[in-house]
Amino acid sequence: MPRAIQTFEVSLKAAIFRDGRLLLLQEADTGYWELPGGRIDVGEEWLPHEAIRTREITEELGPTFKVRWFDQSHSWVRQRPTDHVFQVLIAQLARFESGTEQLSTEHCASLWTAPVDWSTLTLPRLSGYADALTKIWRLMPQQTP
Repeated sequence: MPRAIQTFEVSLKAAIFRDGRLLLLQEADTGYWELPGGRIDVGEEWLPHEAIRTREITEELGPTFKVRWFDQSHSWVRQRPTDHVFQVLIAQLARFESGTEQLSTEHCASLWTAPVDWSTLTLPRLSGYADALTKIWRLMPQQTP
């Protein structure tokens, strides 16, 4: 009898730092706080990092919001609370460079946070989000150009 193989979606996230704080967005439909980003669209399979570096950042934070990307990343697994689909999340580190946040309709608020803030926010259930944010925080690049 063949074994059951788990399937996963992949979600690319941006861990954006500014003045020693990490940007989180609040989802309009669930109220959960998460890193900006999302899934890879059809046609983006061969250049997945472009999905987060261009499309997702522009969609979720607006066309003037610019970041400097770093090579560091962190990945973890979560089970999406709305439909229980398993996801592999990959967060690439970046530093805010310029622009103004213009949230999409997917999000109702943004917050620049530090670790002390995370316990007061509603993070997604079944996600390992708090642990992932802590690990991402440790990877934060120095605030030099």
